Amino acid sequence: MPQYSDDLFLGSAQTSMGTGLRNYSTTAIGGTGGSSSTTLTITSVGFGAPIVVGMYVDGTSVTDGTYITALGTGSGGAGTYTLNQAINIANGTALTLHDLEPFDNPAPMSIGVGPLGRIYVWDVTPQAAVANNIAASQTPAAAGALTLTAGTSVKSITTASDVSALALDMPRGVRVTTATAAVATLSSVVIAGTGGQITFTSQSGLVTGQRLTISGTLGGTGTITGYTDPTTYVLTAVTATSATLTTTAGAAVVTTAGTPTGLTYTLGVAPVTVTVSGFDFYGQAMSEAITSSAAVSTAVNGLKAFYLITSVSVSGATGTALTVGTTNVLGIPVRVANVAYVASVKSNNTLAQDAGTFVAADTNTATTTTGDVRGTYTPATASNGIVRTVMGILLPAIAVGPNATRVGALGVNQA
Repeated sequence: MPQYSDDLFLGSAQTSMGTGLRNYSTTAIGGTGGSSSTTLTITSVGFGAPIVVGMYVDGTSVTDGTYITALGTGSGGAGTYTLNQAINIANGTALTLHDLEPFDNPAPMSIGVGPLGRIYVWDVTPQAAVANNIAASQTPAAAGALTLTAGTSVKSITTASDVSALALDMPRGVRVTTATAAVATLSSVVIAGTGGQITFTSQSGLVTGQRLTISGTLGGTGTITGYTDPTTYVLTAVTATSATLTTTAGAAVVTTAGTPTGLTYTLGVAPVTVTVSGFDFYGQAMSEAITSSAAVSTAVNGLKAFYLITSVSVSGATGTALTVGTTNVLGIPVRVANVAYVASVKSNNTLAQDAGTFVAADTNTATTTTGDVRGTYTPATASNGIVRTVMGILLPAIAVGPNATRVGALGVNQA
């Protein structure tokens, strides 16, 4: 697993260094309520250092040269702050607050070198991603839990708190894949009413919410208002021999009764919410809601990096099988809020920088639909248990040193 390199913070040793300035910044959400005021209200602080007097405030519609002159109800986080000049910005505006703070002259090591941070060497060789190594193929007939299966590169364990779980080889994203429908098409379709009602040859396993794509040139008798080749509809009021068409936006479909010709009726999937629950690498409980695809044979990748999986549940029937497995989306072990903190990333035994996909840590309050709290990286070459990826991560003062915080190092609390 990842290792720390030799770091620059040497504790409180009174070795000294020369005069200098250090950058001191943070992100926040706030405003003046949409009226001109010298009182800035901060509702949340993102990544960076606590807010202090003297920090400049930047953001959309913020007057240049605006800075904090006094604390109000805020003392580094949410609350009010007094500005040197009146500004007019709506509440909820994204802001950057920054300043340059001088080191002592000369600066003691404890406040001089320490805040410069350290380099974290993230060194991983992930196993290959597998589409069904968390939950093998299952066709949900209703809302409920899927049966977990410890497939390739996944281990079945019992946690210290006596909870059964699947342990992945490393923190990584989860994917949900829809299978091919058991029956690809409906046959002998007749338009049976004026509100999108259709009948067809008896077909078991159809579910409300399942997609039906109609294609071809409409002939024969009967009409479907607004039909173009092709159009995807949602099946509602489903029985084994009948259903009602609605649009994918949930609107009614106007039809006239008859027997159309020249059309093909291809079945898709009823998308459902797949809720994955488990723990991250540091033992924090976490959950993610992934909406499965409405298309057959299609995978949807989650955003969060799981290490342990304790349950996977679905919100309803799908009409087709689902599998749940791992992705090549790898969870970074420390919070990286901006790609500028990635000093180097190499992979696949290649000297050039890897052209993979970096996603910054999500600094919002975590929910089941927010991104990973520390950030993720997908190497350009798919994982196979051989390809090694090494990332050098620059950790700022908020992550290490005398004023470091848990959030600064490991991100906001999981959802």
